[in-house]
Amino acid sequence: MVNSSQTENEKVQLQSFVEHLGDLRGVLVRSLLAVTLGFFGCFQYADKILAFLKAPILEVLPKNHQQLYYFGLTEQFYTYMKVSLIASFFITFPFLLLQLWNFISPALKPKERKLCVPFLFASILAFLLGFFCAYRWAIPYLFHFLIGFNQVGDEVPLIRLGDYITLVLQLLLGSALVFETPIILAVLGKLGIITAPFLKHIRPKAYVGLTVVAAVLTPTPDAFTMVLALVPLILLYELGVGLVTLLSSKKN
Repeated sequence: MVNSSQTENEKVQLQSFVEHLGDLRGVLVRSLLAVTLGFFGCFQYADKILAFLKAPILEVLPKNHQQLYYFGLTEQFYTYMKVSLIASFFITFPFLLLQLWNFISPALKPKERKLCVPFLFASILAFLLGFFCAYRWAIPYLFHFLIGFNQVGDEVPLIRLGDYITLVLQLLLGSALVFETPIILAVLGKLGIITAPFLKHIRPKAYVGLTVVAAVLTPTPDAFTMVLALVPLILLYELGVGLVTLLSSKKN
């Protein structure tokens, strides 16, 4: 009798596992299809996307040298593909997030679902805000500094298209992800994994880690630019500490 009951339980567990695999397969297929369709759509407008990404550097280059260069027959084509793929991920991000939510939400309790929804919206807003701040302020200032630093006399830099686009995408994505710091800390605090006293206790070590991140994000060797990148990182960390403190006080 016990063996029969165990066999039935194993069958139910196996069936549930197979159903989850089927759901996961559906999520992956729909997500891949969305990104693929987005890629072909973005490829049609790759020149406009490139113009958008090139705008920050063209504003600081001399008026008679406002152009980028490619040094291989395939470089421009591969750059178009890279830009189209990244743009596709960016455009389809809400759909991908919805697919992920539909997959994991059945396993959550009603209270947990209610908790996740505001954090999901806050995460999207933080991502977009980080993207906007980098494009509007951080990247133009960085390029203005680099062009002025490298320019001696009448010389002008020959900027390679592929290298430039890679750098811009890294800065945009890095800034967008960094802006997720307060949201991640708030979620961990709400789940009880971390506390405000703990974050305050590790503050010196966190600042050291943020300094390393700032050094990685800024491709210049000067300390001034690194400090400019470090200040927002520290402010975002402190914002996260404040959110954890606020959520803890409400919980208590």
